Amino acid sequence: MDVLKAARECIEETADLIRRFGPRLAGGDASRNAAQALAEGLAGSCDSVLLELFDVHPASFYSYTKMLPIAYAVGIVALFLPRPLAIVPALGLVAGMVVMLCQFAFYLHFPDFLFPRKKGWNLSAVIEPQKRPERELILSGHHDSAPLARIFSSPFARLYALAVFLPYAFFILELLLLAARFAAGVAAGFAAGYAGSFGEPRTWSIIALAAGIPAVLGYFLLVDTRRGGPGAGDNLISSVMVARIGRELSEAGGSPLETTRLRIVSFDAEEAGLRGSAAWFSEHGRELALLPCFQLNFDSLYALEDLQVMTSDINGALGLSERMAAELSDCARAEGIAMRPFAMLFGGGATDAAEGARAGIEAASIIAMPTAVVRDGLVYHTPRDRPDRIEPEAIEACMKIALRFAARLESGSMSR
Repeated sequence: MDVLKAARECIEETADLIRRFGPRLAGGDASRNAAQALAEGLAGSCDSVLLELFDVHPASFYSYTKMLPIAYAVGIVALFLPRPLAIVPALGLVAGMVVMLCQFAFYLHFPDFLFPRKKGWNLSAVIEPQKRPERELILSGHHDSAPLARIFSSPFARLYALAVFLPYAFFILELLLLAARFAAGVAAGFAAGYAGSFGEPRTWSIIALAAGIPAVLGYFLLVDTRRGGPGAGDNLISSVMVARIGRELSEAGGSPLETTRLRIVSFDAEEAGLRGSAAWFSEHGRELALLPCFQLNFDSLYALEDLQVMTSDINGALGLSERMAAELSDCARAEGIAMRPFAMLFGGGATDAAEGARAGIEAASIIAMPTAVVRDGLVYHTPRDRPDRIEPEAIEACMKIALRFAARLESGSMSR
């Protein structure tokens, strides 16, 4: 296989899908149509192709970016109202922080049920080996695109970390002031009246909360949940690439792998909190447990110089397979490719490899984007995430690593 040529054709196919379907927000028609198009491309070359529906509540994932600023605004007003009313915005701030921890920090599903339900579409295809399977390899990406992050399209893109974390200093300060005011009101009530000034807003506190308004407003506007980006590098190219690997391996007259079953998977709703991969592994977990199983996931593929294999996921809280990371790094070196390990930092989010790891299989993600805390020129989650921002050499490298890793699995070097 001419891998560089195949990589260029993957980028062309990605461009064609974006022209046809545009942005692909989770649970929308465009994301479904993209999954169907990928399925049609695999139908003639795989042993089975499956499109599976699952429930998703996309609005839940970014809800805390609206809940917290609204509660903050109400809290400022409540500081001048009767003391018992301070409990309302205080509870709103607590609820917003709980939702943030559930949705973003740990990628849990609470409180999804409070938000509108939509249907997501996962695509999976199976290529059976020549003989009885002894192991499975999942090659995965996701075909949905992210809501637009306004911060990455603004002059303040370098300040992303500050824009995300600074508002919480003001949220916590206001929560403490509201709690003090409410507690003072309760204490005064027991003392027969609301006389005294304890718990009243002081000048310094009002000035401090007013100073936080720009940061809090920026947090409210951080993500445009109604509009999606083209999502070429993040992450349609990965789905197109793994589908191309599947076609290349099977169209030559069946799988060249003797004892390794290959699954090509494209998830929906990765950008809505990994809901697609969570649903897929929940559905297929029992059958995946029958054989040693490995998930090689790809996400955010742009530049060869930024090629990295992740050793942790979900904001650094979940470990991925160190054995797989080491083997993938060795595969890269064998191909003359530089690929460094990367431990996810808090605030970096998550990839679909996390749900594979949660399901108990060995999983790793390969990315090819800058991961420094301060970064310039980011295109993911922006209207600039178009196919011309993807280097063919980065896709070529990922394909070579995936093929060499499959060969090593076939050789039994990672048997357990």
